[in-house]
Amino acid sequence: LRKIRDILLQSIASGIGMDDAEFFSRQHNENNDSIRLLNYLHGDENTANRCKEHSDYGTLTLLLTDGVGGLEAFVDGKWRQVPYVEGALIVNIGSILSEWTRQDLKATLHRVAGPASIGSTTSTNDLLKAVSVQRRSIAYFADPNPNVATTLSKSNDHSLDNE
Repeated sequence: LRKIRDILLQSIASGIGMDDAEFFSRQHNENNDSIRLLNYLHGDENTANRCKEHSDYGTLTLLLTDGVGGLEAFVDGKWRQVPYVEGALIVNIGSILSEWTRQDLKATLHRVAGPASIGSTTSTNDLLKAVSVQRRSIAYFADPNPNVATTLSKSNDHSLDNE
């Protein structure tokens, strides 16, 4: 997962036009990352959000799911279902990376919805099916080195405040 993290961070740096494609990945060379096993218990037709809406703090989150539905992202003003693709990783942009890119990349607001969640565009039948079973996922949270600033220098788009 660290290798994937670095490839993604290098691709992002290149994609936004940074001269130094390894800039973001160097901010992670102390591997200050964590893995969390997530378990959502089953519910019923009255179940609202199984996990409330939030964005992740760090730079990237890599998520593996078991295929049980309910994961939604807030896109263009609506809660939209994140489709399950077998063998695929879901990549969320975290708040720090959003700050580092001056909001060019937005932190991914997401939640795990249930049938009683407000504003969902996921069908009620799909959400009823999802809450009828436990939902499990593995989240890999990429965080920068502890001594790295979370904001960019005002004078230079390609350096952090502490560099």
